[in-house]
Amino acid sequence: MDTPQHVADLATACVASVKATVGMTLDLSVDTLPVLDHYAHEVLEASEDEILSLTAPMCGAYFGEILRRRFAGFRWHAPKDAFDEWRLELEPAFLYFNPVGIALEVITEADAAGYHAHLGLRPEDREEVERSIALFGEARQSDYYSFAVRSEVLEQALEALGRQIAGQDSPKTYSHADYSKVVAELAAASETIH
Repeated sequence: MDTPQHVADLATACVASVKATVGMTLDLSVDTLPVLDHYAHEVLEASEDEILSLTAPMCGAYFGEILRRRFAGFRWHAPKDAFDEWRLELEPAFLYFNPVGIALEVITEADAAGYHAHLGLRPEDREEVERSIALFGEARQSDYYSFAVRSEVLEQALEALGRQIAGQDSPKTYSHADYSKVVAELAAASETIH
């Protein structure tokens, strides 16, 4: 599936902003994630409104595009101007996350409540994925707030899910409707808990 134009525009704006701010050119390769990390930590001085409305969406779009291109099977769900609802959704296994939420966490070095920055998994997959990620070792908190480390964690999660899919007789695929249903159920459950 193609990248929505507004996501592509934000990723392009990120490339231009990083070039203007730190003097390096991003090329949508995973090798540029440390540069994006450096840029994200440079903008800590920005206002909260600027981070929410521009910087995090730009960085999230760029980061999401790197991951979508690197790992087969991801598609965008990115309603325009509803950044808290953005998701990369995996088709061959159930896994989703919000790249803008991850960008918010990297920039602010704090959890981004309501932005689904963490890996959304089926309960029956969570234990195997967490075990695979644990093999990666403990990350310092400062490392956790890094695009490069988040990319590596995602790679570990995808490897675990790939092993599970390989053992299935007839693997299932997940549609956008499947993800929307789960996200709506989680939102409803969250509202009843509070």
